Amino acid sequence: MGCEDEASFGLLPNVRRGWARKGSHPTAPVNFQRKYTNVFATRTKRSLVYCFFKRKRQKQFVQHCKQVVKRFNKVALFVDGGPCHKGKLVEAFLHDHRKTFRLIRFPKYAPELNPAEPCWQPGRKDLANRALRTVEGVKYRLRKIYDNPNNMPKMYEYLSD
Repeated sequence: MGCEDEASFGLLPNVRRGWARKGSHPTAPVNFQRKYTNVFATRTKRSLVYCFFKRKRQKQFVQHCKQVVKRFNKVALFVDGGPCHKGKLVEAFLHDHRKTFRLIRFPKYAPELNPAEPCWQPGRKDLANRALRTVEGVKYRLRKIYDNPNNMPKMYEYLSD
């Protein structure tokens, strides 16, 4: 059983509060390129399965689902009402994997129910006040964060397996 969510991380400035010496004028370096990567992630009680894509579309969601099925043979996946979670490609995938994969939708406008939502905060915090030059640099930083299980927030008890 897992919960899926997607997020975008890019080179645009992400400025957060920080520390500086009294009387100094701190500056945050900024990269104004509109390049970004999208991350699809499935959170279970013990792990986070994620992958990077250029877009958030059905095709990428189905690729992510295939990766999840490969990792966990039988899957019940909770998703939000995002447009990439609906359509012909998703229905075809669900039909082909009807014995091993089940999609369950969260209620509309209820992101607080999705335990995958807080998983983005460690990545956003790590990228804050950094001027990264490439999308590959963003992916590298995110991999360092998301590969460490200690960085993940606690899982809600109602989704225990």
